[in-house]
Amino acid sequence: MSTIQTYIPEEKPAKFDFQLFLKQLKSKKADPVIRYIRSFLTKFNQKLWTAQEQEKLINDFKDFIIERMTEFEPFSLMNKNDFENSISGVEKLIMTKIYEQTFSPEIPSSVIDDSHRSDLEIDEVLQSNYKDFSHLGIKDFEVDEAIAARGDKFINLAGEELNKMDQFKSPRAKIICILNSCKILFQLIKRSDQTQNADEFLPLLIYTVHKTAPIHLYSNLMFIERFAFTRTSEVQYYIVSLNAVVEYIKNLSSDSSSADE
Repeated sequence: MSTIQTYIPEEKPAKFDFQLFLKQLKSKKADPVIRYIRSFLTKFNQKLWTAQEQEKLINDFKDFIIERMTEFEPFSLMNKNDFENSISGVEKLIMTKIYEQTFSPEIPSSVIDDSHRSDLEIDEVLQSNYKDFSHLGIKDFEVDEAIAARGDKFINLAGEELNKMDQFKSPRAKIICILNSCKILFQLIKRSDQTQNADEFLPLLIYTVHKTAPIHLYSNLMFIERFAFTRTSEVQYYIVSLNAVVEYIKNLSSDSSSADE
């Protein structure tokens, strides 16, 4: 199994207040920001875009709107934390509006492009392999015995968090599900008196995903990677780890019997 750099979980992310952002957006002095957002949404809805085109459009708009927000009150007067809350507010506002065009499982099959279709195909491979290799147990993934002895409750809770991603339409909300899931697993490692590192975490994460079979895992990861306005180093670590999990489970074969194969 490939090695991923050791990472220790950080503190909980700052609380997000979407209603506060909407209230601030209604300020008369924020009218230009509203016009920019409406203009972007109008342009985005004018045609069908590929996943790559969507990613560029949204990331270009992110850079543009963040710069413009520094020019207009109340955003221009905010401290760092309040301004970051507003950035997350813009992300949620626009991504909720265009979710059905950007989240691969929501795009109608008649108009889906190859990149979004590829997301769905990988999701299907994962779902198939969860079922076809359900006989693989915790020992097959080289999860430490001390962790395994305490693991069921934590593993199921972590899987429930990953499965919640489909309930949310903003990248940030999906990221919170990933953070919650991974921190539950790190808590399990800690309670098992194990060093909190990738040597213990990655096999446990693979087993958790394999056992709990989160729906649309790859599509959710790609949605976050393409469209999230902000990603901390901690979030990036977890996304890299989950991509490694996807790659491992996707490539399971009839000869697979342990996490080394």
